[in-house]
Amino acid sequence: MSASPSVSASASVAPGPVLRVRDLTTRFFTRGATVHAVNGVSLDLRAGESLALVGESGSGKTVTALSVMGLVPAPGRVVGGAVELGGRDLLRLSARELQRVRGREIAMVFQDPMTSLNPVLTVERQLTEPMRRHLGMTKRAARDEAVALLTRVGISDAGRRLGHHPHRFSGGQRQRIMIAMALACRPAVLVADEPTTALDVTIQAQIVALVKDLQAELGTAILWITHDLALVAGLVDRVAVMYGGAIVEEADVDALYAEPRHPYTRGLLASLPGRADAAGRLAAIPGRPPALTAAPGACSFAPRCGWADDRCRGAVPPLEGVDAGHRSACFRWRELDDGRRDG
Repeated sequence: MSASPSVSASASVAPGPVLRVRDLTTRFFTRGATVHAVNGVSLDLRAGESLALVGESGSGKTVTALSVMGLVPAPGRVVGGAVELGGRDLLRLSARELQRVRGREIAMVFQDPMTSLNPVLTVERQLTEPMRRHLGMTKRAARDEAVALLTRVGISDAGRRLGHHPHRFSGGQRQRIMIAMALACRPAVLVADEPTTALDVTIQAQIVALVKDLQAELGTAILWITHDLALVAGLVDRVAVMYGGAIVEEADVDALYAEPRHPYTRGLLASLPGRADAAGRLAAIPGRPPALTAAPGACSFAPRCGWADDRCRGAVPPLEGVDAGHRSACFRWRELDDGRRDG
């Protein structure tokens, strides 16, 4: 691998957060209703750290990621909060200023590489353009680096295949190309939005191992979006659990698995395949996810929660400290360890 701005030895880990999200709020203004997609999300991500944003479909994970990137599609709009990267609030940048930041300082790997890669442009064009624009590399230098990047992410005969179009690669190869593109300018933060969802289990494992190796090599901070708690067990340092557009629990990954302090997190963990009962049955969370067309005014999980009481149905619980680095948005988190279920 060439010693270039895009790939080099491991970076040192800075003590403070490289990405600070505060009270992020995103709405979709449709003709029939306003969708409260993200409701006051706050999180920190330090250099070299991995944070998983976990929750079922519709919980607000992807919209949070798109809000951070400044890519929320119409009729959506970020209506409040701050996204600080490198001392700047990305939400206050102009469209042109944000274009200079995306790809260079923060990049994203999307869930479906076939719809994210341009089908009419060669892989070479799509890989070299960010390096030429953001890093000022010559055409030849960018091509050499593109070959090195493809080789690094496991694409064989990279020099020849660089001239191919995306349809000539398999799903797993296209995802590897997306990872190479995202890391081409060595951004401080990588947002990975369920990049293994459409892949078979073997390829999933390869992609996860690749991302971990590249993170160790580059020192990149990763915000990993997923619905799969089992996947993140050996992948990340910390986990933030989302429900109803808000973070309901955040902790180091080991603490979250050992001592979850929110009923929703407990339900997710109980539904993992390895936790079936003697009859092989998995626990299920009753009810359905909340409709996000109503403004938050209570605990969004209360209708599905066996611990919910009148307080839960009448106010939004704050995300408060349980222990060092562990927070829960549950009025009754202190009672969860005794297994008691009221109501």
